[in-house]
Amino acid sequence: MIFTTVNKESLYELCDIFEAFLIEHDIMFKHIDLREENGIISFLFCNDPEKARSIEFEAQHCFGLEMEYIAVEILEPILPRLKLVK
Repeated sequence: MIFTTVNKESLYELCDIFEAFLIEHDIMFKHIDLREENGIISFLFCNDPEKARSIEFEAQHCFGLEMEYIAVEILEPILPRLKLVK
């Protein structure tokens, strides 16, 4: 699916794709969310809400890209660190 706009539905879909990418790499978190504010998308993840972590990126750079590609580009570089958090 192509990321074309920032709305509730597209963020929900992108969050599902991020979660699926993590599961493919044997990483799971109890809490996962994707939010947008002022053009910045934040992917929040944690097992303990008081120790939540996030990755932020600009929505404008994602328009027209496959959502699976976005997940790989955002999450793959930090997989080793995420495996330590889980």
